[in-house]
Amino acid sequence: METLKQAFARGLPTPTARFEQRTFSVIKIFPDLSSNDMLLFIVKGINLPTPPGLSPGDLDVFVRFDFPYPNVEEAQKDKTSVIKNTDSPEFKEQFKLCINRSHRGFRRAIQTKGIKFEVVHKGGLFKTDRVLGTAQLKLDALETACEVREILEVLDGRRPTGGRLEVTVRIREPLTAQQLETTTERWLAIDPVPAAVPAQVAGPKGKAPPVPAAMREPGSRSARPLHSLSVLAFDQERLERKILAFRQARRPVPPEVAQQYQDVIQRSQWQRAQLEQGGPGIRREYMAQLERQLQFYTEAARRLGNDGSREAAKEALYRRNLVESELQRLRR
Repeated sequence: METLKQAFARGLPTPTARFEQRTFSVIKIFPDLSSNDMLLFIVKGINLPTPPGLSPGDLDVFVRFDFPYPNVEEAQKDKTSVIKNTDSPEFKEQFKLCINRSHRGFRRAIQTKGIKFEVVHKGGLFKTDRVLGTAQLKLDALETACEVREILEVLDGRRPTGGRLEVTVRIREPLTAQQLETTTERWLAIDPVPAAVPAQVAGPKGKAPPVPAAMREPGSRSARPLHSLSVLAFDQERLERKILAFRQARRPVPPEVAQQYQDVIQRSQWQRAQLEQGGPGIRREYMAQLERQLQFYTEAARRLGNDGSREAAKEALYRRNLVESELQRLRR
């Protein structure tokens, strides 16, 4: 959108756009987890074994687990709710476990012990619970990955029962190294705006091509074009959300994002001051500029939509609606 705004400010036609396939590496991380969190997801059982005398539809199943950390005596244990009348129950439950990434006991539990699961048939009146089988999840993959997904064999002792248990474990980031993933995405590429408009280019009858009107900042010889305050507020809010996301992920805010944010704030403050102090003439000029922006964003939305750039077209249309609403308020 920055390229579109530059083109509008200089009175140029809407830049051409195309789609490109771009491949890049990203660091996989779960920013919603703290460094002391480990999430365990017990997803579902598949074709669990049925005890003699029962049919698959008679099974009332739950799963309990044992994670021997910080030690065997203080192991973290819990269980799912009971899912009735099926041998393929879907639990979809998650449990938050406490860890200390730098603790030797945790590294030992990760490398040698893992998490033990027991699949249990719930007993009824005067009947005890019945263990259908056990499963063991190894966690050593967390050394280099922040997520482990497994479909585990359910065993009766060492004998496979044919049943399986799907589980997932997540931590914020791998224990020893960053996890890089290669992804390919379809990106919208917009041709850059020319650095300058040649002076010899002329319109019909020798007249120079029209450019949007601009106003001069007091004490400065450089012209600064007026922009919709509603669009500037939208840009400011979006940049604030982006900055907040970086901070929540405990990542540094890129300098270009911080600079964009400062530019938007300064432009908004300067423009509000000009509109408050400049009198009716500046107000009329501002409304004329909004009319031009309304036409520009309308054309941009139509052009991008025809090119198949749906997301960019939606944003241009949203900006057009912001400008239109602001114009309606000023005309009242």
